[in-house]
Amino acid sequence: MTPAEVAAKFRQYIDEPDQTFVSDADVEIYLDDGYREFRNMVCDINPMIYNATHDVALSDVREYDLDPVFMGASPTATPGRLVRLNSVIKKDSSGLVTERIGAVSNVRALDVTPSSYYLSGTILKFTRKLTGTYTVEYVPEGAITWTSTGFLDNLTPFHDLVALLAYRQYAIVDGAESAPILRQTATRLKEFQEYLQARAFDGYDYVQSVPWYGY
Repeated sequence: MTPAEVAAKFRQYIDEPDQTFVSDADVEIYLDDGYREFRNMVCDINPMIYNATHDVALSDVREYDLDPVFMGASPTATPGRLVRLNSVIKKDSSGLVTERIGAVSNVRALDVTPSSYYLSGTILKFTRKLTGTYTVEYVPEGAITWTSTGFLDNLTPFHDLVALLAYRQYAIVDGAESAPILRQTATRLKEFQEYLQARAFDGYDYVQSVPWYGY
């Protein structure tokens, strides 16, 4: 579905085909909220679906500030502001990964976990001093123009769920809920979870517990 088709689906769900009571600006707000929730759900199971990369040059440092390249009011990284950090890697001249730096949960773990980083605010702290070009793998912020007839993302079979999640945001403000729409949302969430787990390399080995399942 295109963004415009998702917006049209949302208007069908709220039964407001024009701007008499719900403006296009309001629709954008609800859809932004719905799509943000949609992307967060994806990242709870398989954040690499939205993975983007940006290279940074390091020179004998144990810390790197993600602001303003990846964060802040005007990040310069393409395709945009970082909302989730996946990993930091180093590649050789042929593009093969020679080092993968993984995350640890606290700064003390840096002392006992080789090739690791800890994110403190906007500061990446590393196990040791790093030199060279490193690739930051991350999930960028999703910025969509909902009147667009262009590409949304590669999860086309579940784009109706964006409209359904936006409907839940609208229902909070409207003060009324449609039981059939909420039942459909629950069904699609279950299907979405199963699809995402199947796409994950280790998705067949265990059942993941995600906070949004069962909404």
